[in-house]
Amino acid sequence: MLYLNDEYYQLVRRISVEQVDGNMDGLKAWRDMNHCDRVLKYQGEFLLVRTVDEVEIISSESVGSQR
Repeated sequence: MLYLNDEYYQLVRRISVEQVDGNMDGLKAWRDMNHCDRVLKYQGEFLLVRTVDEVEIISSESVGSQR
């Protein structure tokens, strides 16, 4: 899970900018093949992500406490 620009995203794949080498059509094909709805450029990488509409924050205290 990523939190960038006040949005939550599910990170599916990371691809270096060098690997894409300006081939934006190829990058769009990767996005579509991985069923992602966005590509973000962040710190020298393209991030293939899915936007998360609803997030439920579970505190670390409640994890594993149900029996």
